Amino acid sequence: MRTAPLLALALGLLASPAIAQPEFFFGTGEAPVFREEGVDKRFIRTRLSQALDQGTADPNCAQVVGAFLTLLGEVGTQFHKRDENFMLDPALVQALGTQLVTERFPGNSYFVAMVRRVLIDQKLRAEWLQTAESLLPYYPAIDLDRLRFLADGVKPVDSFLLTLPVLRERYAEEVKRVNSVAVSTAEALFRDNYLDHELAFSGMELVDVKLEKPKKKRLKKGEEPEPERMVARLTWMEPELEATAMYEFKFGKPRKRERVEIVATLQDKQYADLNKLLKGNRVLVRGRFWEYKKGMSIIELRDALIFPERDWARVGTLVEPMALASCPLAINDLTGIAPIQPGAFGKNR
Repeated sequence: MRTAPLLALALGLLASPAIAQPEFFFGTGEAPVFREEGVDKRFIRTRLSQALDQGTADPNCAQVVGAFLTLLGEVGTQFHKRDENFMLDPALVQALGTQLVTERFPGNSYFVAMVRRVLIDQKLRAEWLQTAESLLPYYPAIDLDRLRFLADGVKPVDSFLLTLPVLRERYAEEVKRVNSVAVSTAEALFRDNYLDHELAFSGMELVDVKLEKPKKKRLKKGEEPEPERMVARLTWMEPELEATAMYEFKFGKPRKRERVEIVATLQDKQYADLNKLLKGNRVLVRGRFWEYKKGMSIIELRDALIFPERDWARVGTLVEPMALASCPLAINDLTGIAPIQPGAFGKNR
């Protein structure tokens, strides 16, 4: 699984949006099918797999198993239909490679095997969820909301590559910058290509969540008024440009950073407790890209889910080095799989 190169590719789109077309984001064929292979049968017999099924009373192994379940929860909300690759936060990619990989324990291979198991089963095993619940007092970083989402079944987005910044770049490239010949059809073509897709946007700031009445309209005979709906209002602010010099002199007014407002009509069932979300919290929202207004400054999502999101760049270690060294299950009993995967693992229909 070429996770790190794929991350670099996705981030690179921000700098070079012109290379991407709709088929790049959504693919041109059917979603991959995941079938059980030899490595999956070997994984089931490993000590880590047994600990995931049965739990562990070893305090060192609790850290190791808890870290893997935490990583799994992070990738599970953004599996996508495009291909067999998955997205992991760059800070967690680094943590996986430096904190869960040793000469005797190829932790990245075990993590790929865990992801394979979920995608083959098309859901998180109930035993793994029970283990996560039992480990939470000892490893509070586990996000049970995300794992419960996976336990209800794998529900991929259409593409994790189409982030909000990339979507805005595509709109600028395909609508705002077209010449006079193409301007009459550019907006309609963009809508055809990108609307009505299931997307996930990370790094959103929560403005508010509340019940809202739908806009008033004249009802036809026999038509019932629409019920109140739970709506989350979020905002995304364009990141500040990084300073390129130690001393920088600025003249005139600073460049105004662009802001995007997201209006997300929520699904009735939410995995996160909406009562515990605070204004200003950083969240991930996933839903159907339904509409946009004012040149992509307002975006509407429907059937949306919200998950609290951590800034993993500011989080400390996932596993203490001594805990990994002292855990008896952190050995390489997954014979036949290389520490660094040579490629992807899905098969097209």
